[in-house]
Amino acid sequence: MASAAPEMLAAADKVETNTVTVNPYKWEGPYAEYRTRQKALHDWRLCADLRTNWLGHCERLILRTREIIGYETGFLYDDHFPPSEPEGRGKNYRHIPFEWKVVRPGKELFAECAVPQKGRFSIRLTARADCVDIHLTVRNDMRQAMENADWAFCAVALESPSLADSEDSRTYLFDGERLLTLAEIAGRDVNLYKVAGANGFIPVGHRALPLGPVEAKASVVIIEGVDGAHSAALGFEQADHIYGDAKGNKCFHADPYFGPLIKPGEERGLRGRLYLINGNAEEALKRYRHDFGI
Repeated sequence: MASAAPEMLAAADKVETNTVTVNPYKWEGPYAEYRTRQKALHDWRLCADLRTNWLGHCERLILRTREIIGYETGFLYDDHFPPSEPEGRGKNYRHIPFEWKVVRPGKELFAECAVPQKGRFSIRLTARADCVDIHLTVRNDMRQAMENADWAFCAVALESPSLADSEDSRTYLFDGERLLTLAEIAGRDVNLYKVAGANGFIPVGHRALPLGPVEAKASVVIIEGVDGAHSAALGFEQADHIYGDAKGNKCFHADPYFGPLIKPGEERGLRGRLYLINGNAEEALKRYRHDFGI
């Protein structure tokens, strides 16, 4: 896996035109109401509320930072109520609620979460001028190897009209030559796009979903704002698949990939960034490639 460029923190702090804040999310507002109407409740306690000054006054992105954290045969964590995959990985799942530690209000959140007899995971979100640094870890405390660890990291734009993309016509992946919208590749239905470097991996819970005909060559998904002058992008050192949900949550994913195997007693870490930048989709891609040395 590629390593983040050492200059990325300094580069982000030089940007002064935006002010990004990150705080614990509260289960209230249009997203919570939508999920309740859909009878699709989930644990909100490790979700985050992201805002910046170029979004509208009441707009925000919601980071559902750990929708699922699992491996080939089980879950470390599943936020769904009731659990997903009830006849598979969720059959014997017992939910443990975790909450954020607010390290610096508006600036830094952290959670370290122990799952008895299985392992642990941690999440740290640190706000910069125009992005949020993401640091994830997964530890295997089982006697056997943890195969195909998967982490669903969901960025929800339902409460952000400046970004929400109901047609997938402003949601992009990079095919190695140019940015393509998901709509021009396969329309607005949910399709999964494999990412180069992840060995073709698709998590257990998504293997029944259709695959798009393009492989992304960068581990980043980008939504260009309605005004064409701002963008959001979610990228990691390595992702396993990219997709967007234009019809539902207005969410976008570039889910982090931890490799095919985490050995007993091993902890694996991965870094990412959620960008909220002044600039179009091309500028967001340039920023991601610069920061992650890709």
